[in-house]
Amino acid sequence: MIQVVHVAAHLGGGIGRILSSVAICSKENKQVRHTILTLEETQISQFQDLCREHDIQVIGQANCNVEELIEEADIVQVDWWHHPLTSEFMSKYLEKIKCRLVIWSHISGCNYPYISPQLVKVADQFLFSTPFSYENSGWSREQREEIKTISDVIISSGVDFKGAVVKKEHNTFNVGYIGFLSYNKIHPEFVKFCEAAAHIPNINFEIIGDMSYGGQLQVDVNNSSLIKDRVVFEGYVLNVEEKLRELDVFGYPLNPEHYGTAENALLEAMAAGVVPVVLNQCIEKYTVQHMKTGLIVNNIKEYGEAIHWLSKYPEERIRLGNNASAFIIREYSVQKTVERLNAHYIKLMQKHKTFHDIRGVVGTTPYEWFKSGYSGDDERITGNAFAETKGSVKHYVKYFPQDKKLREVVEKNESRIKTIL
Repeated sequence: MIQVVHVAAHLGGGIGRILSSVAICSKENKQVRHTILTLEETQISQFQDLCREHDIQVIGQANCNVEELIEEADIVQVDWWHHPLTSEFMSKYLEKIKCRLVIWSHISGCNYPYISPQLVKVADQFLFSTPFSYENSGWSREQREEIKTISDVIISSGVDFKGAVVKKEHNTFNVGYIGFLSYNKIHPEFVKFCEAAAHIPNINFEIIGDMSYGGQLQVDVNNSSLIKDRVVFEGYVLNVEEKLRELDVFGYPLNPEHYGTAENALLEAMAAGVVPVVLNQCIEKYTVQHMKTGLIVNNIKEYGEAIHWLSKYPEERIRLGNNASAFIIREYSVQKTVERLNAHYIKLMQKHKTFHDIRGVVGTTPYEWFKSGYSGDDERITGNAFAETKGSVKHYVKYFPQDKKLREVVEKNESRIKTIL
Protein backbone atom coordinates (compact mmCIF):
# COMPACT_ATOMS: atom_id res chain seq x y z
CA MET A 1 0.00 0.00 0.00
CA ILE A 2 1.35 3.44 -0.97
CA GLN A 3 1.88 5.75 2.01
CA VAL A 4 0.99 9.39 1.23
CA VAL A 5 1.67 12.12 3.77
CA HIS A 6 -0.33 15.28 3.14
CA VAL A 7 0.99 18.61 4.36
CA ALA A 8 -1.90 21.01 4.98
CA ALA A 9 -1.97 24.23 6.95
CA HIS A 10 -5.18 23.02 8.63
CA LEU A 11 -8.27 20.89 8.00
CA GLY A 12 -10.89 23.62 8.02
CA GLY A 13 -13.47 24.50 5.37
CA GLY A 14 -13.17 23.21 1.84
CA ILE A 15 -9.73 21.65 2.25
CA GLY A 16 -10.95 19.68 5.26
CA ARG A 17 -13.89 18.31 3.31
CA ILE A 18 -11.68 17.37 0.33
CA LEU A 19 -8.85 15.66 2.22
CA SER A 20 -11.12 13.83 4.66
CA SER A 21 -13.27 12.53 1.78
CA VAL A 22 -10.23 11.43 -0.23
CA ALA A 23 -8.61 9.71 2.75
CA ILE A 24 -11.77 7.86 3.78
CA CYS A 25 -12.60 6.76 0.23
CA SER A 26 -9.00 5.61 -0.29
CA LYS A 27 -9.12 3.51 2.84
CA GLU A 28 -12.04 1.59 1.38
CA ASN A 29 -10.24 0.70 -1.88
CA LYS A 30 -6.98 -0.16 -0.03
CA GLN A 31 -4.51 1.13 -2.66
CA VAL A 32 -3.28 4.19 -0.79
CA ARG A 33 -3.11 5.12 2.89
CA HIS A 34 -3.25 8.82 3.70
CA THR A 35 -1.76 10.54 6.72
CA ILE A 36 -2.47 14.24 7.20
CA LEU A 37 0.10 16.54 8.80
CA THR A 38 -1.49 19.82 9.90
CA LEU A 39 0.68 22.87 10.52
CA GLU A 40 -1.67 24.62 12.94
CA GLU A 41 -4.69 23.75 15.03
CA THR A 42 -7.93 23.62 13.05
CA GLN A 43 -10.48 26.04 14.53
CA ILE A 44 -13.54 23.96 13.60
CA SER A 45 -12.64 20.30 14.07
CA GLN A 46 -15.50 18.75 12.04
CA PHE A 47 -13.33 17.13 9.34
CA GLN A 48 -10.46 16.33 11.67
CA ASP A 49 -12.91 14.45 13.90
CA LEU A 50 -14.37 12.70 10.86
CA CYS A 51 -10.93 11.46 9.84
CA ARG A 52 -10.22 10.10 13.29
CA GLU A 53 -13.60 8.33 13.38
CA HIS A 54 -12.39 6.42 10.28
CA ASP A 55 -8.91 5.76 11.72
CA ILE A 56 -7.23 8.28 9.41
CA GLN A 57 -4.15 9.68 11.12
CA VAL A 58 -4.20 13.45 11.57
CA ILE A 59 -1.01 14.71 13.21
CA GLY A 60 -0.13 18.23 14.33
CA GLN A 61 3.43 19.18 13.44
CA ALA A 62 4.12 20.07 17.08
CA ASN A 63 3.33 16.47 18.05
CA CYS A 64 5.61 14.49 15.74
CA ASN A 65 9.07 14.15 14.28
CA VAL A 66 8.43 15.92 10.98
CA GLU A 67 11.68 14.89 9.30
CA GLU A 68 11.10 11.24 10.13
CA LEU A 69 7.51 11.42 8.84
CA ILE A 70 8.68 12.84 5.50
CA GLU A 71 11.54 10.39 5.14
CA GLU A 72 9.28 7.38 5.74
CA ALA A 73 6.54 8.53 3.36
CA ASP A 74 6.39 7.06 -0.12
CA ILE A 75 4.96 10.35 -1.37
CA VAL A 76 4.75 13.80 0.22
CA GLN A 77 1.81 15.86 -1.01
CA VAL A 78 1.74 19.57 -0.22
CA ASP A 79 -1.85 20.78 -0.36
CA TRP A 80 -1.06 24.34 -1.31
CA TRP A 81 -2.84 27.68 -1.25
CA HIS A 82 0.08 29.97 -0.29
CA HIS A 83 -0.63 29.76 3.43
CA PRO A 84 2.26 31.30 5.43
CA LEU A 85 2.89 28.12 7.43
CA THR A 86 3.02 26.02 4.26
CA SER A 87 5.67 28.32 2.81
CA GLU A 88 7.69 28.03 6.01
CA PHE A 89 7.35 24.25 5.99
CA MET A 90 8.45 23.93 2.37
CA SER A 91 11.50 26.12 2.90
CA LYS A 92 12.46 24.43 6.16
CA TYR A 93 12.08 20.76 5.26
CA LEU A 94 11.67 20.02 1.56
CA GLU A 95 15.06 21.42 0.57
CA LYS A 96 17.01 18.98 2.73
CA ILE A 97 14.98 15.74 2.66
CA LYS A 98 14.66 13.48 -0.37
CA CYS A 99 11.06 12.74 -1.29
CA ARG A 100 8.63 12.19 -4.13
CA LEU A 101 6.86 15.55 -4.13
CA VAL A 102 3.31 16.24 -5.27
CA ILE A 103 1.97 19.79 -5.04
CA TRP A 104 -1.80 20.04 -5.39
CA SER A 105 -2.89 23.66 -5.71
CA HIS A 106 -6.25 24.49 -4.19
CA ILE A 107 -6.30 28.01 -5.65
CA SER A 108 -6.41 28.99 -9.32
CA GLY A 109 -3.19 31.02 -9.29
CA CYS A 110 -4.61 33.37 -11.94
CA ASN A 111 -5.23 36.10 -9.38
CA TYR A 112 -3.30 36.67 -6.17
CA PRO A 113 -1.80 34.40 -4.89
CA TYR A 114 -0.16 33.69 -8.25
CA ILE A 115 1.40 30.38 -9.27
CA SER A 116 4.81 30.78 -10.86
CA PRO A 117 6.14 28.42 -13.54
CA GLN A 118 9.01 27.66 -11.15
CA LEU A 119 6.63 26.33 -8.50
CA VAL A 120 5.02 24.02 -11.05
CA LYS A 121 8.37 22.68 -12.23
CA VAL A 122 9.93 22.09 -8.80
CA ALA A 123 7.45 19.31 -7.95
CA ASP A 124 7.71 15.76 -9.24
CA GLN A 125 4.02 16.14 -10.07
CA PHE A 126 2.10 19.41 -9.97
CA LEU A 127 -1.69 19.22 -9.91
CA PHE A 128 -4.06 22.10 -10.55
CA SER A 129 -7.65 21.88 -9.38
CA THR A 130 -9.24 23.82 -12.24
CA PRO A 131 -8.52 24.19 -15.96
CA PHE A 132 -8.91 27.94 -15.40
CA SER A 133 -5.36 27.89 -13.99
CA TYR A 134 -4.03 27.53 -17.54
CA GLU A 135 -5.36 31.03 -18.29
CA ASN A 136 -2.68 32.54 -16.00
CA SER A 137 -1.82 35.90 -17.59
CA GLY A 138 1.59 35.95 -15.93
CA TRP A 139 2.88 33.08 -18.07
CA SER A 140 4.33 33.38 -21.54
CA ARG A 141 2.87 31.24 -24.32
CA GLU A 142 5.92 28.98 -24.15
CA GLN A 143 5.60 28.60 -20.38
CA ARG A 144 1.90 27.81 -20.70
CA GLU A 145 2.52 25.07 -23.25
CA GLU A 146 5.31 23.55 -21.15
CA ILE A 147 3.20 23.64 -18.00
CA LYS A 148 0.33 21.89 -19.78
CA THR A 149 2.65 19.00 -20.68
CA ILE A 150 4.07 18.47 -17.17
CA SER A 151 0.99 19.10 -14.99
CA ASP A 152 -2.54 17.79 -14.68
CA VAL A 153 -5.92 19.02 -13.48
CA ILE A 154 -7.74 17.10 -10.77
CA ILE A 155 -10.83 18.82 -9.46
CA SER A 156 -10.49 18.81 -5.68
CA SER A 157 -13.97 17.53 -4.99
CA GLY A 158 -15.25 16.01 -1.77
CA VAL A 159 -18.76 15.49 -3.14
CA ASP A 160 -20.30 12.22 -1.97
CA PHE A 161 -23.99 12.84 -2.79
CA LYS A 162 -25.83 9.90 -4.32
CA GLY A 163 -28.44 12.08 -6.02
CA ALA A 164 -30.54 15.22 -5.75
CA VAL A 165 -31.88 15.84 -2.25
CA VAL A 166 -35.57 15.69 -1.36
CA LYS A 167 -36.72 19.27 -0.91
CA LYS A 168 -38.32 20.49 2.30
CA GLU A 169 -41.72 22.12 2.05
CA HIS A 170 -41.44 25.90 2.28
CA ASN A 171 -43.57 28.91 1.39
CA THR A 172 -40.80 31.28 0.31
CA PHE A 173 -38.61 31.34 -2.80
CA ASN A 174 -35.19 30.68 -1.28
CA VAL A 175 -31.95 31.83 -2.90
CA GLY A 176 -28.90 30.61 -0.99
CA TYR A 177 -25.21 31.40 -0.78
CA ILE A 178 -22.80 29.09 1.06
CA GLY A 179 -19.15 29.92 1.62
CA PHE A 180 -16.59 32.49 2.69
CA LEU A 181 -18.24 35.84 3.42
CA SER A 182 -15.33 38.24 3.00
CA TYR A 183 -15.41 40.50 -0.06
CA ASN A 184 -12.19 39.00 -1.34
CA LYS A 185 -14.33 35.93 -2.13
CA ILE A 186 -17.97 36.98 -2.36
CA HIS A 187 -18.67 39.69 -4.95
CA PRO A 188 -18.07 43.22 -3.56
CA GLU A 189 -21.48 44.20 -5.00
CA PHE A 190 -23.26 41.14 -3.62
CA VAL A 191 -25.96 43.33 -2.09
CA LYS A 192 -26.73 44.86 -5.50
CA PHE A 193 -27.02 41.38 -7.00
CA CYS A 194 -29.60 40.53 -4.35
CA GLU A 195 -31.39 43.85 -4.85
CA ALA A 196 -31.77 43.04 -8.57
CA ALA A 197 -34.02 40.14 -7.54
CA ALA A 198 -35.70 41.78 -4.55
CA HIS A 199 -38.94 42.45 -6.48
CA ILE A 200 -39.69 38.71 -6.74
CA PRO A 201 -42.66 37.77 -4.51
CA ASN A 202 -41.75 35.86 -1.33
CA ILE A 203 -38.03 35.84 -2.14
CA ASN A 204 -35.73 35.04 0.74
CA PHE A 205 -31.91 35.12 0.75
CA GLU A 206 -30.16 32.59 3.00
CA ILE A 207 -26.48 33.33 3.60
CA ILE A 208 -24.49 30.51 5.16
CA GLY A 209 -20.91 30.91 6.33
CA ASP A 210 -18.63 31.86 9.21
CA MET A 211 -19.84 35.28 10.36
CA SER A 212 -16.44 36.22 11.76
CA TYR A 213 -15.55 37.08 8.14
CA GLY A 214 -18.93 38.57 7.22
CA GLY A 215 -19.11 41.74 9.28
CA GLN A 216 -18.97 44.21 6.38
CA LEU A 217 -21.44 42.17 4.35
CA GLN A 218 -23.88 42.23 7.26
CA VAL A 219 -23.50 46.01 7.57
CA ASP A 220 -24.15 46.47 3.84
CA VAL A 221 -27.22 44.21 3.93
CA ASN A 222 -28.65 46.14 6.89
CA ASN A 223 -28.14 49.40 4.96
CA SER A 224 -30.25 48.14 2.05
CA SER A 225 -33.94 48.95 2.42
CA LEU A 226 -34.70 46.53 -0.44
CA ILE A 227 -33.30 43.36 1.08
CA LYS A 228 -32.51 43.84 4.78
CA ASP A 229 -35.78 42.15 5.80
CA ARG A 230 -35.33 39.34 3.26
CA VAL A 231 -31.84 38.18 4.25
CA VAL A 232 -31.13 35.54 6.89
CA PHE A 233 -27.55 35.02 8.08
CA GLU A 234 -27.36 31.39 9.16
CA GLY A 235 -23.72 31.37 10.33
CA TYR A 236 -21.48 28.33 9.93
CA VAL A 237 -23.52 25.16 9.35
CA LEU A 238 -22.21 21.64 9.91
CA ASN A 239 -25.02 19.85 8.04
CA VAL A 240 -24.89 21.56 4.64
CA GLU A 241 -27.07 18.92 2.99
CA GLU A 242 -29.96 19.78 5.29
CA LYS A 243 -29.74 23.47 4.32
CA LEU A 244 -29.61 22.62 0.62
CA ARG A 245 -33.00 20.92 0.98
CA GLU A 246 -34.48 24.37 1.70
CA LEU A 247 -33.00 26.17 -1.32
CA ASP A 248 -34.61 26.76 -4.71
CA VAL A 249 -31.61 28.50 -6.30
CA PHE A 250 -27.92 28.71 -5.46
CA GLY A 251 -26.96 32.35 -6.09
CA TYR A 252 -23.18 32.42 -6.30
CA PRO A 253 -21.78 35.74 -7.58
CA LEU A 254 -18.10 35.79 -6.64
CA ASN A 255 -15.38 38.44 -6.73
CA PRO A 256 -13.94 38.43 -10.29
CA GLU A 257 -10.49 38.16 -8.71
CA HIS A 258 -11.33 35.34 -6.33
CA TYR A 259 -8.72 32.66 -5.72
CA GLY A 260 -10.97 29.58 -5.65
CA THR A 261 -10.84 26.47 -7.78
CA ALA A 262 -13.16 23.52 -7.22
CA GLU A 263 -15.65 25.64 -5.24
CA ASN A 264 -17.00 22.74 -3.22
CA ALA A 265 -20.02 24.76 -2.14
CA LEU A 266 -20.99 25.11 -5.81
CA LEU A 267 -20.35 21.43 -6.50
CA GLU A 268 -22.38 20.34 -3.47
CA ALA A 269 -25.30 22.59 -4.39
CA MET A 270 -25.35 21.23 -7.94
CA ALA A 271 -25.00 17.63 -6.73
CA ALA A 272 -27.97 18.24 -4.44
CA GLY A 273 -30.03 19.45 -7.42
CA VAL A 274 -30.06 23.15 -6.51
CA VAL A 275 -29.82 25.27 -9.68
CA PRO A 276 -26.77 27.57 -9.68
CA VAL A 277 -26.65 31.11 -11.07
CA VAL A 278 -23.03 32.19 -11.53
CA LEU A 279 -21.01 34.85 -13.31
CA ASN A 280 -19.26 34.20 -16.63
CA GLN A 281 -15.76 34.10 -15.14
CA CYS A 282 -12.98 32.07 -13.53
CA ILE A 283 -13.78 28.49 -12.58
CA GLU A 284 -17.53 29.05 -12.65
CA LYS A 285 -17.63 29.11 -16.46
CA TYR A 286 -15.89 25.71 -16.49
CA THR A 287 -18.23 24.14 -13.93
CA VAL A 288 -21.69 25.30 -15.01
CA GLN A 289 -23.12 24.62 -18.48
CA HIS A 290 -25.49 27.44 -19.39
CA MET A 291 -29.12 26.31 -19.67
CA LYS A 292 -28.04 22.70 -19.14
CA THR A 293 -26.86 22.55 -15.53
CA GLY A 294 -27.50 26.13 -14.44
CA LEU A 295 -27.42 29.73 -15.62
CA ILE A 296 -24.36 31.86 -16.43
CA VAL A 297 -24.81 35.64 -16.40
CA ASN A 298 -22.61 38.64 -17.20
CA ASN A 299 -23.80 41.36 -14.84
CA ILE A 300 -26.15 42.40 -12.05
CA LYS A 301 -29.12 42.99 -14.39
CA GLU A 302 -28.81 39.54 -15.96
CA TYR A 303 -28.46 37.99 -12.50
CA GLY A 304 -31.77 39.48 -11.39
CA GLU A 305 -33.43 38.36 -14.63
CA ALA A 306 -32.10 34.82 -14.21
CA ILE A 307 -33.40 34.54 -10.64
CA HIS A 308 -36.77 35.93 -11.77
CA TRP A 309 -36.98 33.44 -14.66
CA LEU A 310 -36.26 30.54 -12.32
CA SER A 311 -38.96 31.75 -9.93
CA LYS A 312 -41.53 31.78 -12.75
CA TYR A 313 -40.71 28.39 -14.24
CA PRO A 314 -40.40 25.72 -11.53
CA GLU A 315 -40.34 22.97 -14.17
CA GLU A 316 -37.13 24.50 -15.54
CA ARG A 317 -35.65 24.52 -12.03
CA ILE A 318 -36.39 20.81 -11.79
CA ARG A 319 -34.87 20.09 -15.21
CA LEU A 320 -31.72 22.11 -14.60
CA GLY A 321 -31.38 20.81 -11.04
CA ASN A 322 -31.64 17.18 -12.12
CA ASN A 323 -29.12 17.77 -14.92
CA ALA A 324 -26.73 19.48 -12.51
CA SER A 325 -26.97 16.66 -9.99
CA ALA A 326 -26.36 13.93 -12.57
CA PHE A 327 -23.43 15.83 -14.11
CA ILE A 328 -21.61 16.54 -10.84
CA ILE A 329 -22.10 13.03 -9.44
CA ARG A 330 -20.84 11.55 -12.69
CA GLU A 331 -17.85 13.86 -13.25
CA TYR A 332 -16.88 15.18 -9.81
CA SER A 333 -17.47 12.37 -7.34
CA VAL A 334 -14.88 11.73 -4.65
CA GLN A 335 -14.40 8.25 -6.12
CA LYS A 336 -13.31 9.79 -9.42
CA THR A 337 -10.98 12.19 -7.59
CA VAL A 338 -9.37 9.25 -5.77
CA GLU A 339 -8.96 7.23 -8.97
CA ARG A 340 -7.16 10.09 -10.69
CA LEU A 341 -4.93 10.81 -7.70
CA ASN A 342 -4.04 7.13 -7.38
CA ALA A 343 -2.99 6.98 -11.02
CA HIS A 344 -0.43 9.71 -10.35
CA TYR A 345 0.76 8.09 -7.12
CA ILE A 346 1.32 4.74 -8.85
CA LYS A 347 3.23 6.40 -11.69
CA LEU A 348 5.32 8.46 -9.26
CA MET A 349 6.37 5.35 -7.34
CA GLN A 350 8.48 4.41 -10.37
CA LYS A 351 10.75 7.39 -9.62
CA HIS A 352 13.46 7.60 -6.97
CA LYS A 353 13.17 10.11 -4.14
CA THR A 354 15.12 13.31 -4.85
CA PHE A 355 16.01 16.66 -3.33
CA HIS A 356 14.00 19.69 -4.50
CA ASP A 357 15.26 23.26 -4.88
CA ILE A 358 12.33 24.71 -2.94
CA ARG A 359 14.25 27.67 -1.55
CA GLY A 360 15.20 28.66 -5.08
CA VAL A 361 11.46 29.00 -5.76
CA VAL A 362 9.87 30.32 -2.55
CA GLY A 363 12.90 31.86 -0.85
CA THR A 364 14.25 31.60 2.68
CA THR A 365 12.57 34.46 4.60
CA PRO A 366 8.91 35.27 5.31
CA TYR A 367 9.13 38.32 3.04
CA GLU A 368 10.47 36.16 0.20
CA TRP A 369 7.78 33.54 0.86
CA PHE A 370 5.10 36.20 0.44
CA LYS A 371 6.77 37.58 -2.70
CA SER A 372 6.86 34.14 -4.31
CA GLY A 373 3.12 34.56 -4.90
CA TYR A 374 3.11 38.33 -5.55
CA SER A 375 4.58 40.17 -8.51
CA GLY A 376 3.31 43.72 -8.02
CA ASP A 377 4.63 46.91 -6.44
CA ASP A 378 5.39 46.53 -2.72
CA GLU A 379 4.15 50.07 -2.08
CA ARG A 380 0.76 49.58 -3.77
CA ILE A 381 -0.55 46.26 -2.50
CA THR A 382 -4.32 45.98 -2.90
CA GLY A 383 -7.17 43.48 -3.14
CA ASN A 384 -6.58 39.90 -2.04
CA ALA A 385 -2.88 40.59 -1.52
CA PHE A 386 -3.79 43.05 1.26
CA ALA A 387 -6.69 41.14 2.80
CA GLU A 388 -6.59 39.92 6.40
CA THR A 389 -6.09 36.24 5.49
CA LYS A 390 -5.76 33.91 2.48
CA GLY A 391 -2.00 34.25 2.07
CA SER A 392 -1.94 38.07 1.97
CA VAL A 393 0.99 40.17 3.16
CA LYS A 394 -0.97 40.92 6.36
CA HIS A 395 -1.57 37.20 6.81
CA TYR A 396 2.18 36.61 6.53
CA VAL A 397 3.07 39.34 9.00
CA LYS A 398 0.55 37.90 11.46
CA TYR A 399 2.56 34.66 11.54
CA PHE A 400 6.00 36.23 11.20
CA PRO A 401 5.90 39.64 12.95
CA GLN A 402 9.66 39.44 13.49
CA ASP A 403 10.31 39.90 9.76
CA LYS A 404 11.26 43.58 9.49
CA LYS A 405 10.78 43.79 5.72
CA LEU A 406 7.26 42.35 5.93
CA ARG A 407 6.32 44.80 8.68
CA GLU A 408 7.64 47.73 6.66
CA VAL A 409 5.60 46.71 3.63
CA VAL A 410 2.39 46.42 5.66
CA GLU A 411 2.98 49.72 7.48
CA LYS A 412 3.67 51.62 4.24
CA ASN A 413 0.50 50.33 2.63
CA GLU A 414 -1.62 51.02 5.69
CA SER A 415 -0.29 54.60 5.72
CA ARG A 416 -1.06 54.96 2.00
CA ILE A 417 -4.62 53.72 2.50
CA LYS A 418 -5.21 56.09 5.45
CA THR A 419 -4.02 59.00 3.29
CA ILE A 420 -6.51 58.06 0.56
CA LEU A 421 -9.36 57.76 3.05
